[in-house]
Amino acid sequence: MPVQLSVFQLPGGARCLREDCAGEVTVEDTRVILQQTDPGGPFHGLPILALTEKMTSVTADARGMIAGRGDVSGKEVWMAVVMTNPVLRVTINFMMRILKNRKVRLFNREAEAIQWLDERVREDTARGTPPVT
Repeated sequence: MPVQLSVFQLPGGARCLREDCAGEVTVEDTRVILQQTDPGGPFHGLPILALTEKMTSVTADARGMIAGRGDVSGKEVWMAVVMTNPVLRVTINFMMRILKNRKVRLFNREAEAIQWLDERVREDTARGTPPVT
């Protein structure tokens, strides 16, 4: 599978899902990711660090599955995407607009992405914002 999922700790101690993406991401890969991150999945509610430097493309069916989720505002988790491919960056930006996901940010480097995620999680904790359920 071109997407490997694992959990690590952010500098502040919060658990975070790491998605290492490589090659072409298909609808089957997307289905597995959503099963793992949607309600009832073992990674539901965790902030996400998506590393896509080795990803070459996302199939139309996979994009359709993601776009078919509709407006996710109010349900999304913090997500930092490390993306250096300009073509894929355009695709991801388009999908973020369709989903109205306001908790996603694109980065060029992993260290910056981790720092941003850690800051968002700490801010939520300080405000007493409950995790996504």
